[in-house]
Amino acid sequence: ATQPTTHAPISLIQPTCVSDNNWLESMFLTSLTLFLAAQSAPKFLHHRRVHSLKSALHLSDGNENRVDNLSYRPVTADDIPRCYEIESSSYPEDEAASLENLNYRQQHAGDYFICATKPDSETNAEDIIGYICSTRCNEFTEESMSVHDASGPILAIHSVVVDAPYRRQGLASAMMNEYLKQMLSFSNMVADTGANGFSRVLLLAKSNLLSFYVDCGFMVLRPSPIVHGQDVWYELEARRDHMERLLRLQTFSTTYEDSNNVNVAAMATNSRVLGSSRSTSNPDYAADNALAEGRDKRKSKLDEELNKLGIDPNEMEHNPEQFGTAAMRTYNSFLLPKSKGALAVAESPTRARVVANNISFLLREFKADQEEWLRNVDRNRAEAVSKSDEKIGVKHPVVIVLDNVRSAHNVGNILRLAEAAQVESVRLCGMTPRPPHPKIMKTAMGAAEFVDVGDADASTLQTVLDLKAKGYDVYGVETTETAITLWDAPIPSSNPVAFVFGNELIGVDVEVLEECKSIISLPTYGNKNSLNIATCVGIVAWDYLRRGAT
Repeated sequence: ATQPTTHAPISLIQPTCVSDNNWLESMFLTSLTLFLAAQSAPKFLHHRRVHSLKSALHLSDGNENRVDNLSYRPVTADDIPRCYEIESSSYPEDEAASLENLNYRQQHAGDYFICATKPDSETNAEDIIGYICSTRCNEFTEESMSVHDASGPILAIHSVVVDAPYRRQGLASAMMNEYLKQMLSFSNMVADTGANGFSRVLLLAKSNLLSFYVDCGFMVLRPSPIVHGQDVWYELEARRDHMERLLRLQTFSTTYEDSNNVNVAAMATNSRVLGSSRSTSNPDYAADNALAEGRDKRKSKLDEELNKLGIDPNEMEHNPEQFGTAAMRTYNSFLLPKSKGALAVAESPTRARVVANNISFLLREFKADQEEWLRNVDRNRAEAVSKSDEKIGVKHPVVIVLDNVRSAHNVGNILRLAEAAQVESVRLCGMTPRPPHPKIMKTAMGAAEFVDVGDADASTLQTVLDLKAKGYDVYGVETTETAITLWDAPIPSSNPVAFVFGNELIGVDVEVLEECKSIISLPTYGNKNSLNIATCVGIVAWDYLRRGAT
């Protein structure tokens, strides 16, 4: 995971506070992000036993895949060349921090520049594998962030960077969690700093990382007016309740150490090898673990099923890095379940075969990502433009109108296919959720920023009337007695068109249908007379493109 460093001067903007006009929208968005984060936030319990406390601390770190022998420390001047190497290889040229700026942050905001290190496997020398750096400022603007103000009320995170070989192992989550815990000592939440401490933690993120930061305890505030590179950025803020939870955890850890002569910090940073955890084949954990009973028998069954699929279980044990974190975690969790219920499931006769198939899929996914033998990476827009690829940027004369669609997941899927089809716009009318709703951003997979979503205040009826006035042929997509089957509908490809899709339960509003040139429907052949709206949008859009192509 990476974050931008912003340098280019722009005019001052409003601080990241909520304006009166956007109050309701911001409160709605904040409530949703808090709810999503609450679902993934760990529950901290006051465990009595040492191994239970160890598990609780691991869970509160939000990281199941911690890199072996990981430690954290402030970045020194000698570390800057290595940090710059990671930075420049992680960002596009127009987004990467310069060597000069990294030096400035280390010299003037060194307390807020923390790196993650681990011993080199050959020389045992310390190697920096990631870092997070911030400055304090009075306003969350380009100009204010470029200079460190030691008394600024905002901690602005510039970069969250992980070296390429260590990505997709949970390191970014672990780094962020540790970073926020260390930054607490500089906040106004502790007595030592008081009014001199910062009160807010803010950062910028692209749409594809919003879900990651929500899981790390942040909430989405708004699309940022800060211009940085070619992409749209969003402003996020660390939730106050998340910071308070980290503070309580630190306080409890210190109390537990003092009263029980136990080094909780050491336990909390105790390493795990690629996917290993309290529920893996770790011999030290299995020695006194009641859930380890029957481990050898389960291993024998699973190894037999893996061999049937052409997977060598011996290789998994001796070379786990070749199989990926997810596959190893699945393998190890079957050998040592986390609970009695999970143990009962693992002991079922067919479970070993199911787990083996899951491991096979996760291994294929890992190899596809490593070797890029599947075309599963989106086309780079800048590269496409440089090669004069005319497919990107040419909009088809199609407008998708969503009339009070309630599901953010459906909207995200529709925005994704709309970008792929290169339609003119998707009009989100009525109560239809809008970006940067977290569920939309997650299902849109980065496509939302490339799709025009129209005026937030326009009703469906007014939108349809405006489109008709501009010469669009408007078609309602609905299952009515007078509807024409899509295959038989005379939709001329020479005219710009708009298709109106309605609410998942009640469909398109009757008044809107009356303004449509025609009503079309998709034929169904089973008991159900309708399809999921995102599926329907895809079929209708590509049918129109097919007509134009022929």
